[in-house]
Amino acid sequence: MSSQTVHKYTLEEIAERKKQLQHEIQVQKKTIITTTREIFAPVAPTANKADAIMRSFNTGMAVFDGVMMGIKIMRKVRAYFRKLK
Repeated sequence: MSSQTVHKYTLEEIAERKKQLQHEIQVQKKTIITTTREIFAPVAPTANKADAIMRSFNTGMAVFDGVMMGIKIMRKVRAYFRKLK
């Protein structure tokens, strides 16, 4: 049998580790908050008509893509349930 040595932690080591973890949590929290703000920030007004048209086109294409994907998924689900009968 191999003998295993057990490391005993001191209160100072525990306190230092706690400080490190709290700092890491704060950094991650700030990162999450900034990312969330960037994602949900209101759309900036367009500088010219070309930007407005492109934004409308991109939004329309995203909606169209979503609808088409939804239709494909519904067809697959229906086909799956028809096979089960």
